[in-house]
Amino acid sequence: MPFEPRIPEKIVIHLGSPDSDAMNVTETFASYIKNVASSEIYPTWPEAALRANILAQISVALNRVYTEFYRSRGYNFDITSSPAYDQTYVYGRDIFSNVSQIVDEIFNSYIRRDGNIEPLFAEFCDGVEVQCDGLEQWGSVELAEEGLDYFSILQRYYGNDISIVTDVPVGDAPSIAPPVVLREGDTGIDVEILQRRLNRISANFPGIPKIYPADGFFDSSTTEAVRKFQEVFDLNVDGLVGRATWNQIQAIYNAVKELSSVNSEGLSITEVTTRFTNDLSEGDSGEGVLNIQYYLSYISLFVPSVISPGLDGSFGPTTANAVRSFQKTYNLPETGVVDRTTFDAIENVYYSIVQEIDYDFYEGRILPFPGRILREGVEGNDVRVLQEYLNLIADSYPSIPKVNVDGVFGSATAEQVREFKRIFNIPGTEDRVNAPAWNAIASIYEDLYAGATVAPGQYPGYEIS
Repeated sequence: MPFEPRIPEKIVIHLGSPDSDAMNVTETFASYIKNVASSEIYPTWPEAALRANILAQISVALNRVYTEFYRSRGYNFDITSSPAYDQTYVYGRDIFSNVSQIVDEIFNSYIRRDGNIEPLFAEFCDGVEVQCDGLEQWGSVELAEEGLDYFSILQRYYGNDISIVTDVPVGDAPSIAPPVVLREGDTGIDVEILQRRLNRISANFPGIPKIYPADGFFDSSTTEAVRKFQEVFDLNVDGLVGRATWNQIQAIYNAVKELSSVNSEGLSITEVTTRFTNDLSEGDSGEGVLNIQYYLSYISLFVPSVISPGLDGSFGPTTANAVRSFQKTYNLPETGVVDRTTFDAIENVYYSIVQEIDYDFYEGRILPFPGRILREGVEGNDVRVLQEYLNLIADSYPSIPKVNVDGVFGSATAEQVREFKRIFNIPGTEDRVNAPAWNAIASIYEDLYAGATVAPGQYPGYEIS
């Protein structure tokens, strides 16, 4: 039985025709659709026309992913940027704000033929210079101006045997938006999910106030947190949680959770602590390159226009393109070379993400590298978190000594770190915790904590109630 389509968290775009020698870029699915829509249509069009065109664009992209159109032919990408083959994608372009808001609302919807599972490859063209059998973009504007809604427009071009599938799960973590707008005074599990996600997001975006308690009651503190989130992420600031706000909260929630897993994406455990010493460019390798890749990988989670470079310590074309994408985003000369100015800018953007994170420990919470090397003599809440992580790991690896959790990196904590590095074969200065060492510790902690957390009935010895 065919599996139901899911919206991919990421999509890989080839910047040219399928067989061209062009680079690939990776975008979130929603960001990709925003780019296509901003490249193909005009923000001044009637909303019904915008929605009809965006749904067609979503369906084209999802069809390529679902059918593995390119990957089944041996290509290492999901779709091309060429309108001759797929649809227009312009790397690095500006996004129209009203287009962005519509995409946030409907990116997890698509068109299909009645009785079919596969997303419709909703062919479209401008209808003026190019004719086709599908949606004519300028024709859709005329129909909208005549008063047709977006679904009627789509039926006019694709027939009456189509339907719109909504609330499609995203990736491996489906999050279906509530069927009604959530607002102050509402209660229930959807409100509790909303509150917990906003609280998690606020650890990385401290301007968003905490909601306490997260009890499923939409009170004034929840409204305040929602309004601040909407302000930060350029949504309509009304304190109401409709589909667009819900989907954006889910996207940012996934991004902040992913911060703790960059290490699992292939980062080799080595020193990532080198400060700027000299320019880095294509052909270079080593510690300094890995440091830049590490920072850019984090930044790319929050800044869609910055490409993730991979984490291999080798400054190849992908890393050069990632550097250029950062330089373009932050108005620096697009050289692809990491000089002192670019290095400082990369480091500053990275630290702006983590510097104000609340490092209070609670069980199961995974925090990113705090932005400073932890070593003997250092004190603070980040040291306290480190000690909590290592103490739990010590339950499974008894050769790691336990320490009093006091937030002071003394000789006992140094011994903890040395033994952890020995067990897990992590090179580098033995008793110092740099970025990859922190991520290794946090990753092991997360695995052990999740593995030890069970519900009644999951493990022998629990009483049945």
